[in-house]
Amino acid sequence: MHARLSSFVRRSLLVLSAWVAFSATASTGHSEEARSPDSGAEIEFTASIWADNWFAFYVNGELVGEDSTPVTEIRSFNSDTFTFRAAYPFTLSVVTRDYIENDSGLEYIGSFFGLFPVSDSFTFFQQIGDGGFIAQVTEKESGRVVATTSRDWRGLVVHRAPLNPECEKSTQPLADCEFYAVDAPDGWKTDSYDDAGWVKATEYTAEEIGARFGYNDIDWVPSASLIWTDDIKADNTILWRHRVSAPD
Repeated sequence: MHARLSSFVRRSLLVLSAWVAFSATASTGHSEEARSPDSGAEIEFTASIWADNWFAFYVNGELVGEDSTPVTEIRSFNSDTFTFRAAYPFTLSVVTRDYIENDSGLEYIGSFFGLFPVSDSFTFFQQIGDGGFIAQVTEKESGRVVATTSRDWRGLVVHRAPLNPECEKSTQPLADCEFYAVDAPDGWKTDSYDDAGWVKATEYTAEEIGARFGYNDIDWVPSASLIWTDDIKADNTILWRHRVSAPD
C-alpha cells in the first residue's frame, strides 16, 4: 500500500510540474527555444543600402557587406541588400565614398563625361561630384525595421576636396586643387569607440542628392533618410557610426 501511494504521489508531481511549465509558456508566448531578441541571442537581420558612390558596412567591427560595384566605377548608383547575424545591442560602422579621380576631388578630368579621355585641356565636363547614403536594417524573421539612417548618425570626414572649388576647370587639378585627408582613427569600428566629437548627419531629399536608378529598388520606410555631411560636394570619404538597441 505504501509503495503504491508513493508511486501515485510521484506521478502526480510529474503531472503538476508539466502543467506549470505549459502554463508559463502559454502565458508568455515564448518557449526556451524561441527566445526574445533582447535575451542576448543572435538573430538574423537584413540590411538595404544605396550609396553614391560606394560603401563598406561593418557590424561590431566585422565587415558584413560591401558595395557590389567597385569604388573605381564612375557611375555607381546601385542598391545592395544582404544579411548578417548579431545580438542586441550592436554598432553599425560604415565607410562611404563619393567617386573622385584623385586627391583633387574632381571627376571627368579631361574626358567626355567620363566615357573616354579627350585631353588635359578639355575641361567642359570636369566637375565636383556629390555624395549621398541611405540604409535600413530589418529583423529578418519579424520584418521589424530597427535602424535607419537619420540625423542621429555621426560622421567623420577623412577626405575633403577641393578646398578651393574655383579650381574645378583647372587643366592641372592635382597641382591647383587643395585637399584635406587624414587616416581613419584607430578602433573607430569598435563598439567602445567614443564618437561624441563626430558631427551629426545632415538629412537630404532624393531630389537634393539626385538619387536614382537603384534607389527606387528598395521600399524605404519613412524614417529612412538620405544623409551626408553638410557639404555633399567637398566631403568625399566619410566614416559613420550608429548604435542599435533592442526595440521596445
